[in-house]
Amino acid sequence: MSGGEAPIIGKDALGRPVKDLSVIPWWGVDRKDIEWYPKINYDKCAGCGLCFVTCGRRVFEWDPDNAKPIVARPYNCMVGCSTCAMLCPCDAIEFPDKAYLRRWVARARVVKKAFEIVDSIMPKNHLSEEEIKSTPEG
Repeated sequence: MSGGEAPIIGKDALGRPVKDLSVIPWWGVDRKDIEWYPKINYDKCAGCGLCFVTCGRRVFEWDPDNAKPIVARPYNCMVGCSTCAMLCPCDAIEFPDKAYLRRWVARARVVKKAFEIVDSIMPKNHLSEEEIKSTPEG
């Protein structure tokens, strides 16, 4: 999942450090191979800045000339995250459809890897799904 520490490449307009997260693979896949990032429909964008201020991965920068956000670091976007689109009051942010994301989840075997991670942190006496179903309460 994570291939190490991402280098700091500067600060954003709010003074927060910006890391180049594009260098960290996503579940073993080069992040730049996956076209998952926001696209802004400027015909709808009101320039409120909510996406710019709330994105924890510093995907957006602020364009003071147009008073609008820009997608400055698309590959900093966490694959599968669409928080900015859900928060946008104007529905001005778009992402690829879920089918695109699901193909990458399958290709990278994300579900299997996630189960392995969770299984490794569970107590060794935890019940399997089959064992839970066979109990009187299940």
